[in-house]
Amino acid sequence: MSTVLRRPYLGPKVRGLRAREIPRDKLLALAYASTPDEFLNVLKTTEYAVTVDKLTRETLNELRRELVKIYLERLKSLFLFLSGDAEAKTVVLASVKYFEYDNIRNVAAAVKAGKNPEDFVLWEPLEFTGRRHVIAGILGSKSISEIGDRLRQMGHPAHKAFELAGKYGEDKLYIFIDRQWLEDLYTYMPRSIRVPVGADRSIHKFLTDVTEYLNALIAIRARLWGLSAEELNELLIGTPTPVVLAALKEAPARFLEMAEATTWGKILVELVAEAPTLENIAVTLDNLYPAYMRRLADTYASTFTEFSLGALAALAEYMRAEVLAIIRAAAMIVEGVPVERRKRVFEALVRH
Repeated sequence: MSTVLRRPYLGPKVRGLRAREIPRDKLLALAYASTPDEFLNVLKTTEYAVTVDKLTRETLNELRRELVKIYLERLKSLFLFLSGDAEAKTVVLASVKYFEYDNIRNVAAAVKAGKNPEDFVLWEPLEFTGRRHVIAGILGSKSISEIGDRLRQMGHPAHKAFELAGKYGEDKLYIFIDRQWLEDLYTYMPRSIRVPVGADRSIHKFLTDVTEYLNALIAIRARLWGLSAEELNELLIGTPTPVVLAALKEAPARFLEMAEATTWGKILVELVAEAPTLENIAVTLDNLYPAYMRRLADTYASTFTEFSLGALAALAEYMRAEVLAIIRAAAMIVEGVPVERRKRVFEALVRH
């Protein structure tokens, strides 16, 4: 059965959500705003209009909460509309579930900095997914290792990220948490949509595409960290593709030549062609995820149609990535990060 016939209601919803993306000129204005006031003035002309009147270090968390709330309201509306489609509802929840891992990361960062973790917790996504107990269970931890221990005791997959950080360095925890979130998706997504059978193979493609991207990033980072091949095998998700193997051992030029056949690789090559060093590749891979999801949503809509679960997954991911990019831009402006440095972070998003 074609995806159009199986889910005729999904295409219009996907198109409606895509129509609410921030236009490129607005993203550019937000990312490169000269002052906090300019940033807020631009933001209030977009779909992310907020009630925050002043952007400071003290109000940054308030802005973050409002932006995530707007994102959640969109997905909640879609989730309720999909009342009879358990598979599509799971795809929506999978994107929101990222905030469970993001909250774990923020609690760890607060504990390490000696701050109150509760000040950095976003409860709304956890209430949406019914996972509030996970973060409640790690509050009160006195150290990074204790957070990992509590997660292990409750059987949460994120404990693996803390074990890896304990072995390879706490400064790498953010990558390991992203890695664990993606690995968790494989068990979270129903087998009926993640295996490559039937008419709609788009979720399988989505999972394999995003895994290849993250594995390539881990492989490049591993080279910079000086890890051995055996140590890298512990970090990769599943079986590495030829592109990932090239990221581990080939010269940067050869890796880029192979990566250009992928959606994320095309963006990467455009951005690092003038200075294809391992360091530039690693930084650019870190920053291109929102642009990658935007382009992947276009690709899946064309390849699998807007009625496919893969197109829905990529779009939901872009919506989340867009919100996090706006929050990141606000934080950099508040901290006084020069425009030239911000351009390196947001170049992929404003160009693609």
